[in-house]
Amino acid sequence: MGAKWIWYPGDFELYHSMLLHARREEYGYAYPVMWHVSRPECLACFSTIVDLAEDVTATVYARGKGYVNAGGRRLGGLNQAHTFPKGRYDLTIEVSNVETFPAIFIDADGLCTDESWVAHFDGAARRPVGCENMFTRPEDDPAVFPFAYSDLTPVSTEPVEGGVLYDFGVESFGPVVLDRTQGMGAVTVRYGESREEALDREYCLLFERVPEGDGAICLAPRAFRYIFVETERGGDTPCVSAQLEYLPTEDVASFKCDDERLPQIWDICARAFHLNTREFFLDGVKRDRWVWSGDAYQSYMVSRYLYGDQSVTRRTIRALLDRPPYVQHINTINDYSAYMFLAVRDHWFATGDTDFVRSVWDQLQALYAFITERLDEETGYVVCRPGDWIFIDWADMDKGGPLCAEQILLWQVYLAMDALSKVMAEDRAEISEAGANHYSAMTGAVVPFPETHAAPDYLGRAEALKKRIMADFWDEDRHAFIDTYASGRRNVTRHANIFAILYDFVDEATQRAILRDVLLTDAYPEITTPYFKLFELMAFAKLGHIEAVQDYIDSYWGGMLDNGATSAWEEYIPSRSGTEHYEMYGDKYGCSLCHAWGAGPIVLLGRYCAGVRSTSAGSATFEVAPVPGRYGHFEAVVPIAGGRVRIAFENGRVTACADVPGGTLRFAGQEKPLPQGESVTIG
Repeated sequence: MGAKWIWYPGDFELYHSMLLHARREEYGYAYPVMWHVSRPECLACFSTIVDLAEDVTATVYARGKGYVNAGGRRLGGLNQAHTFPKGRYDLTIEVSNVETFPAIFIDADGLCTDESWVAHFDGAARRPVGCENMFTRPEDDPAVFPFAYSDLTPVSTEPVEGGVLYDFGVESFGPVVLDRTQGMGAVTVRYGESREEALDREYCLLFERVPEGDGAICLAPRAFRYIFVETERGGDTPCVSAQLEYLPTEDVASFKCDDERLPQIWDICARAFHLNTREFFLDGVKRDRWVWSGDAYQSYMVSRYLYGDQSVTRRTIRALLDRPPYVQHINTINDYSAYMFLAVRDHWFATGDTDFVRSVWDQLQALYAFITERLDEETGYVVCRPGDWIFIDWADMDKGGPLCAEQILLWQVYLAMDALSKVMAEDRAEISEAGANHYSAMTGAVVPFPETHAAPDYLGRAEALKKRIMADFWDEDRHAFIDTYASGRRNVTRHANIFAILYDFVDEATQRAILRDVLLTDAYPEITTPYFKLFELMAFAKLGHIEAVQDYIDSYWGGMLDNGATSAWEEYIPSRSGTEHYEMYGDKYGCSLCHAWGAGPIVLLGRYCAGVRSTSAGSATFEVAPVPGRYGHFEAVVPIAGGRVRIAFENGRVTACADVPGGTLRFAGQEKPLPQGESVTIG
């Protein structure tokens, strides 16, 4: 594995979440989050059992203060070399860090810090440590996130209104550097995702006034395509340069076809997603730059169909789970708490990462208890308690009582907890003997994950809830789920009906009736956000309407292109024109023009058009079932099971080749196994 910096599990994510959620700014002032954000622990004890054939001299690097204890004997302090005696004994390292979080690093023959260590703090059970592959050298600092940087060059420079407007051509994020400001007075820098925003002195969302100074001045990283610079005294402006700040990620996926607009659509989706892939999955790089669980739920999907590495997914889940006890829903939103259970289940099903499930299981149980304690005592429904936000989507729903879409998500929570509890039961059976031997060898340790009480009957709760939902919310005459029964309005929107299809809440015949009488009609309001539009398009594709999905990708995301988009937007309303597209939340430029939830076509093309999906836990088996729709030919690469599968469609023939085992190719009513490394053709 190699030596790595290690820390108490979750501390790294909590620390960087704490920093990130304090960075948002608007109109020149800070705009911190409105939900609870935990701090990391300031104390940690790191432990392992060493078995040295000879004495080993090694330096214990640490972020913090403390001491080393080898077999009950103190060797001394941290950030210095020690001689560790030969033999088998418990090695513990106590660390205190009140500024960031405790972390240690050792790299010597026979002794190094890695995933095999455990950590605890006072009164807490020992847990496998946290670590990241980014921190493998003594000089690395886990409190500093290691972004990469590249120089940006404006495509045009234009004198405008007494200042200079720099156009960098595409949406970007990073620091701007001002050089030679002497004699100019204060310098004002305005950032714009659009030209209009950068030039708008009154309503520009992001700006900074920089005092006159000597030498280069590096400004905080911000989102921009345009930079407008003007000086207090007019005339000359400073020399301006910029850098792109990013997390290096490898795209596994690609999709090319005979639709000439699709490569551009893919590019703006991928660009938006890359810019929002950072410490965690953000919603947008200009606004909010926060981690929202609903946005992230879709980002996990996009990541599985774009990237090979899923470390950002794990970090994002840990950051959102925060640290119990819970006093409010994730992001204060009821549905965003529900998505967490679905996210962990889906991540496990795609990757087989049982270690990750084990690492967050206690938090999931605590969050589950928090959710169920706040249900309506009589009906068992999700209801709005003080401090809750019933969201689902930016849409006009009847929220005058229990909302149907929330209840279907609760039904999914029960099913997800049933699946994950079985994963944990199997995991406990596998590690019980070995785990007990390893952990009990350390003074005061406990066997991990003891069963203190019987698990809830998750399936029984799911079945009972489903019967109640069908009785209270299903309108047989309209073949639709109503928003709520409590108000008496029996209002119908698309959202609960989409969930009923996506999550197989009803049988296929009923799903098709919902599709026909709700989704394929104009009787109910259209969805305007790419966020929920992805769910709707997935429902269309699931029931075989891939051509409608392809047409909508062209018109909706193509409409963004027609309006100058260089990355996917937070919202696009085709009936708007000009600067109307930039309005949202009551702000003239409130709409984010680089939003992760706009990257949905990557999922739609990989999952439904290329037809790649896992069919068993850990993607041990998977299927490739292409549905070309109106594309005459296409070539796709889709990640799966830690590898990739290549699919080509031409002249009614499909050829697929996977570099991992377990695949099955299905097309045109035929089915063939997909042996690892072999090309298979049907048609």
